[in-house]
Amino acid sequence: MVDAEAIRKKAKNMPKRSKAQAMTPSHKHCRICGIDIPGKSEERVCKVQECIERYEKDEKNKERMRKWMLIFFGIFAFITILPLLARI
Repeated sequence: MVDAEAIRKKAKNMPKRSKAQAMTPSHKHCRICGIDIPGKSEERVCKVQECIERYEKDEKNKERMRKWMLIFFGIFAFITILPLLARI
């Protein structure tokens, strides 16, 4: 059987997560290499040139993929709707 009183005592003695978070300064992590960067920084990339170049390359690639997804969705929608419009 489970001893509820023992569980309550253990839970009471465990450190609270909020205490641990209060001791950790606010920070972010670089999206490329993962090192700590200041929490107030605008970009989520550290100052290393390699990380900056890779981040810019990834952003261009994401933008290109968004455009292609939109184009393919438009073509698919056009092909799907065209037969419906032909009946009218």
